[in-house]
Amino acid sequence: MSDPAWLPDPTGRHQYRWWDGDHWTHHVADDGVSKSDAAIGLDELSAPTSTRDTEIGHLELEGRTAYLGDGRTVTLASPGARLGAWLIDGLAIALFSLPFIVPLIYSMDFSEDSEDLDLSWGDFFSTFTGPLWPSSSGEWFIFFALLLVTSVYWVTFTATKGQTLGKMAAGIQVVRVEDCRIPGFKRAIRRWAIPGLLGLIPFIGLPLSYLCYLSLTWRRDRQGWHDSFASTVVVRVDRSAIKNARWARTGRGQPVLLATPGARLGARLIDFEIIYTVWLIVLIWILSSSSEQGLEDMGASILLVLILPPLVGGILYEVVMTAIRGQTLGKMALGIKVIRSGTGANPGPAKSLGRWALPNLILFVPLIGWLISLLCYVSLTWGKDRQGWHDRAAGTVVVVKQSQ
Repeated sequence: MSDPAWLPDPTGRHQYRWWDGDHWTHHVADDGVSKSDAAIGLDELSAPTSTRDTEIGHLELEGRTAYLGDGRTVTLASPGARLGAWLIDGLAIALFSLPFIVPLIYSMDFSEDSEDLDLSWGDFFSTFTGPLWPSSSGEWFIFFALLLVTSVYWVTFTATKGQTLGKMAAGIQVVRVEDCRIPGFKRAIRRWAIPGLLGLIPFIGLPLSYLCYLSLTWRRDRQGWHDSFASTVVVRVDRSAIKNARWARTGRGQPVLLATPGARLGARLIDFEIIYTVWLIVLIWILSSSSEQGLEDMGASILLVLILPPLVGGILYEVVMTAIRGQTLGKMALGIKVIRSGTGANPGPAKSLGRWALPNLILFVPLIGWLISLLCYVSLTWGKDRQGWHDRAAGTVVVVKQSQ
């Protein structure tokens, strides 16, 4: 018989049903909320199969379930979760690079070019077309510093834990195909080398590197070129089994698995990048299409250009999506969801608006608004049931969407 686990409900009535190792039970789960459903005929259902005669080093797939070479069963990570982890890792690498980059930037002289600064669509999109080779000693230093930080970050985390910071937040892990173990340094280096070295090709490097990552979306086993080269696969982690897993109960007594602070931070960073990328595109369009005289004539109204898009974007994006689905794109990627603490249902418009308004409207308090808003989000780390001030005010709680 197979080991006890949450498995897809064979009755089709729920997302998951608990298999105790011998029998299907009445314990079921939907969207991270467990409950009881003593369906008729459970004893007549066939037992799940946990082992397969799969050749070592190969995968046998059934939907999102993968049977590894040692007979172990895992669930493949979704492209959304991997994209979310990748975005978080990008920010982490940027932060780790600051001690190398900031001193050099302050030492560089931009006075000769200051009068010729002009924003254009070409400047914006050139960021995504791969590196041009450095032309000065300072640029070479930045180039090698970023390359070193990036490689050490990806390789070390993947080799020792199978998870970067982004993957920890997303609840996914890189494992070896044949035995589901952590990759180790040899495979971690091979896995990083393909997109990493492709990115060094002038002009077309980054598009090729992006294509390497995107290749997982059209392959049935969700292995990118780098995964295939290193014989690795990315799987979901059982979040209920991690060290800091915490459970709570809704007002109706339903047990729910609380989202970790790391997952919530990761989702917030993804949403921030989405909103402000759109805002940056709009801002560049305005600046590039306006003359210098036109910008001067705008005067104080330029403040509206800087403030209103993020504000309106936040309402249209976060409030609407949270009200309808309980999830923004960031929360979808990381598999977490906002629910009402009393009923477990989606928040609805009023609670969603209140939950968004508290930390965002506080930003308008002069001088200290940003600090209070930050404390509002950080308060979930000490709040009951990991509720921030905005959660408590709206009567919501953030949970893992699917039990794994």
